[in-house]
Amino acid sequence: MASGLGAEELRELYERFAPVVHRRALALLGRDADAWDIVQEVFERMLTAGARFRREARPMTYVYRATTNLCLNALRSRHLREPLLPEREEAAALTPSQWEAADFIRHLVGRMGERELEVATLHFFDGLTQEEIAQMLDVSRKTIVRDLESIRKKAAELGRLPEEPLEADRG
Repeated sequence: MASGLGAEELRELYERFAPVVHRRALALLGRDADAWDIVQEVFERMLTAGARFRREARPMTYVYRATTNLCLNALRSRHLREPLLPEREEAAALTPSQWEAADFIRHLVGRMGERELEVATLHFFDGLTQEEIAQMLDVSRKTIVRDLESIRKKAAELGRLPEEPLEADRG
């Protein structure tokens, strides 16, 4: 395999991370079939981009970023393909705040840029602090503060402000 990941290593990674990817994708997309598509895409990326995967300080960072980005892309595509179809929520294991955050993010698709959607997902859905988001995205905390202000402004215009995650601004 050109990527440097052997079959055994890929199998171990799949066993370790596939359930995490599926839960996250299901929570964000709300559809089981779409979530499994994301699982396949994340592991295809691991296979074809093994060097980038290996450079990550923590494999979970790569998995979360790849899953989040693929889910946001899928939501944007769905928004264009199915603008009038109601959402079918299949992610019953979500907490009420996660369900609200996922619904909020789905409403932002098509109205915000890629980084803003990623910041919104990490902040409102995952409950990460500004500092944690800055580290994950390799930008300054000040950039995250500006992004969150922009997100809140756009969300207020839509009448779609979600509740803040606990300790959201501790970072």
